[in-house]
Amino acid sequence: MGKTSRIMRIFIAVITLAVAATIGIADVSTGYLPEITIFVLVPVIAGTYYLGFRYGLFVAMVAAVSELVAHLRLEAGAQHAEVIANTASHTFVYVLIAALIARLVTQLRTITSLEKQRSNDLEIAKRVHDSVFAQVPDSHGNLSIGSKVAFARELGGDYFYITGLNDRLFFCIADISGKSTAAALFAALLSHSVTEALEHTLDLKSLVDRVNSRMSSTLPEDMFVTLFCAFINEDELAYVNAGHPPPLLYSKQEGSIKTLRSSNALPIGIKPDLQIEASTEPFRASDVLLATTDGITESSAFKERPYEKLTDMLYENAAAEAQDIANIIFTKAVPGNLETPLDDVIVVSIKRQP
Repeated sequence: MGKTSRIMRIFIAVITLAVAATIGIADVSTGYLPEITIFVLVPVIAGTYYLGFRYGLFVAMVAAVSELVAHLRLEAGAQHAEVIANTASHTFVYVLIAALIARLVTQLRTITSLEKQRSNDLEIAKRVHDSVFAQVPDSHGNLSIGSKVAFARELGGDYFYITGLNDRLFFCIADISGKSTAAALFAALLSHSVTEALEHTLDLKSLVDRVNSRMSSTLPEDMFVTLFCAFINEDELAYVNAGHPPPLLYSKQEGSIKTLRSSNALPIGIKPDLQIEASTEPFRASDVLLATTDGITESSAFKERPYEKLTDMLYENAAAEAQDIANIIFTKAVPGNLETPLDDVIVVSIKRQP
């Protein structure tokens, strides 16, 4: 299918012609046995595949002429009309096969070319997608951070970002609707929008409004983004939840777990104006924030009563390190801790050390 060298082309030409002529003569000598006739198709197919349709026709003609000459020599008294008709029928079959093979080869080469182009495009998209996920710090001040990520395909539409901003930690987690390459590329756009917004404002509501304005002008009508953003400072967590599965906040002091929702909040990209407000919660020693994408809540392990199960698991493991909490939740949702789950999965836990 690649470029055939000159020497190889000559070798194929010689072999196919010799084989075609030999089989044509042998076919006549054995009385046109079907078992012999069928073998003429081998050099015809090989010639067409490697050297093109015209050469396949030439091989077919050589086989037919060889049959005709051999027949006239071996059976001089035979009816010429019968001989010519017999040879013509064989020639028709050879030419038809050559045409079919040429068509198949053309289609196969087209498919191969498209597949190669798709592979190149996918590689570029994957590099862009990988650039979205900056290295996650394992701590910031007295906050420890754990995360676990896996995609159902080579590219995914889930996204999260964590960065330290002086005495504050910024965290966001999002899910772009769909699982196509488009979702992954919009994740890259979301990443750029978030980092660009952070350069202009540290007010959480203004930041989310800015991201929404950028994404709503770009996303197709049938796509949207669920987004949770938070700033964590010395003893407080401020957050906005734009339609994302609500993270859980464990309070050691109160012995309780809250789900972090924003009232009447639509996902990003649906309307130019979100009309959403930031909320705050205490975030004290040994408190834990657990955030996931819907690859967790919709997995077989959590599909029934997802938040009850997540709440129970967080209570049971709140004393563990942040990374251990993320690992435990991920392992529960993804049987066998597979690298390629059925859906994109992100788990992030942030814990304030005692």
